[in-house]
Order: sequence, then structure tokens, then C-alpha cells
Amino acid sequence: MNQKQFNRWAKIKEKGQLRYVVVQSLIMSLAIFIGRVIGFFIIDDNVWPGSFFYDNMSNFIFIILFSPFIVLVFWYIQESSFKKELKIRERA
Repeated sequence: MNQKQFNRWAKIKEKGQLRYVVVQSLIMSLAIFIGRVIGFFIIDDNVWPGSFFYDNMSNFIFIILFSPFIVLVFWYIQESSFKKELKIRERA
């Protein structure tokens, strides 16, 4: 972890875990949703929005419910890297 990454994670960490998880989950969910919308209207001949939501409702519910857990795993991975780097820097 270089100095820039270390400082960036320190700032993110100050704002808190809940904020990180919520913001990143929303970003991930919106990106997947927009990608599916674009794919639906480009690839599929059926351009009725009602059928799009009907066909993908279970996917959206799954994404909204499980993206926070995925982001939480990323939080702990980053936190582990940060703590290792902090120990290395304290020794030096």
C-alpha cells in the first residue's frame, strides 16, 4: 500500500464503515441497474419498460439486499491491508 492509498483509506475510515457500505452499495446497485437498462433496450426488441421491470424484479431485489454484504467484505479486506501497513510503518 503506497502513501496515497494509505492516506485515502485513512480519510474513508474516518467517515465510518456505515457510510462507506451505504455509498458503495448504492454505486454498485446503480451501475448494475443502468447496465441492465442499457442492455435491455439495445439487445431486446421489446421496448416496454413494464416488461423490463417485471422480468428483472427478482434480480434487483437480490442486488439491493446482497450488495451491502459484498461491500462489507471489501471493507474488511481494505481494513486488514491498512492495519498491516500501519504496523509496518510503526516499526520503521
